Amino acid sequence: MALSIERPAAGCALHGALNAAAAVNGVVPILHAPAGCGMQAALAAPASGWAGPGPAGGLAAASTNLSEKQVVFGGTARLREQIKNTVKVMPAQLYVVLGSCPTEMIGDDLAAMTREARAQGFPVLDIAAAGFRGPAQEGYGLFLQGVLARPEVLGPVPPPEPDLVNLLGIVPGQDVFWEGDLEEWTRLLAGIGLRANPVFGHAGGVEGLRDLSRAAISLVLSPWGLVAARTLEANAGVPWLETGALPVGAEASGAALRELAARLGRAGATVEGFIEAETRRETHFLVRLAEAYHRLGLQREFALVAGGAQAAGLAEFLVGTLGWLPRSVVVAETLPEPARAALAAGLGPVLDGFGATLLFSEDATIIAEAVAESGAEIVLGRAVEREVAARLDVPLVEIATPVTDRLVLDRPGSGSRGALVLVEAIGQAVLGAAARREVWRRSTTLGPSCPDAAP
Repeated sequence: MALSIERPAAGCALHGALNAAAAVNGVVPILHAPAGCGMQAALAAPASGWAGPGPAGGLAAASTNLSEKQVVFGGTARLREQIKNTVKVMPAQLYVVLGSCPTEMIGDDLAAMTREARAQGFPVLDIAAAGFRGPAQEGYGLFLQGVLARPEVLGPVPPPEPDLVNLLGIVPGQDVFWEGDLEEWTRLLAGIGLRANPVFGHAGGVEGLRDLSRAAISLVLSPWGLVAARTLEANAGVPWLETGALPVGAEASGAALRELAARLGRAGATVEGFIEAETRRETHFLVRLAEAYHRLGLQREFALVAGGAQAAGLAEFLVGTLGWLPRSVVVAETLPEPARAALAAGLGPVLDGFGATLLFSEDATIIAEAVAESGAEIVLGRAVEREVAARLDVPLVEIATPVTDRLVLDRPGSGSRGALVLVEAIGQAVLGAAARREVWRRSTTLGPSCPDAAP
């Protein structure tokens, strides 16, 4: 019997494929779906930190807007019409038709319609992205698989590049820090003499899709990039390296960079020098935090709620670098069983010895009960956890989708700089008025008095 899930963490595969297509410069998605499918994705966009790279602004997308008539009698004629209209009014390098639950169930022949369009000279391909195929993260993989299955639509592939690295597994729209993370890993790779192929975001584009087969290696930063990485290895001979989790902090990022450089035969002074510089920079800012850390008692017992890509890296940084004590870690995402087992194994050494619980669940009620039972002194999670944090009377640090306490544009949530973004968010949540009172006390004690100043 099916079970209901209260406030699941992600949408459906169609939403993920739409997010992915809209995040590639030069791509125009065409939804072959009822109007509600696109509307649900658009309603979720602000909570996902979506700032609007779509070709029509935000997540506005061309759609066949199927009605009951097309669902009963078939919608291929409507799709043919929509493709022609979209090509007329929305210039693009690539058009991607996304199938939905109704169109896949009634058997609309999307492939025939896109072949017809290509015969007329339009760069169009189709992707089966029905919502029932899985969560939104699955749609990201379906989009990349669909593009890689039709390399001729993208045009000739130039020769391989020995310093090009594909960034896979950072899913647009499913983490508020997705574009900042792509920028951060582009910067980190440049620091060791490599060039990133982000594909998505402002630095990506259709050329990035074409360059996937040219790369020397794919760096897989979450389980959701594995399907594309394996396809590239099988079709183009591009090897891949999986980090196991999205690394947070200079130590974890340095380990990933060191392993990547070794795989490419580039280990040496340049790599080690850059990693050392990143470590010095992070240490410098953490030392600046040290006095406040001890004076205000910032070592906390924490509960963490995040997606599968973020949870392990965040927990490792909080425990290993900040010295915090884990009480509960919740992975609020549906993961394939191999990825779930690997994540549990990776979190084991971090949580062992603290009596912390590890829970895999998307249900908001179950998650709230686990956080409440943990007795944590601080909660790092989503805006959804605000109620349970208030029940515990502890601060909430919003570090996972949905984030509602600030707008996130290009801030990373991983890498060495992402770790400092995390520390800043913790400071904002924990210090607050206490920190301001402490600064005021010290300034009035050490400096001249000012009777007119407000306390």
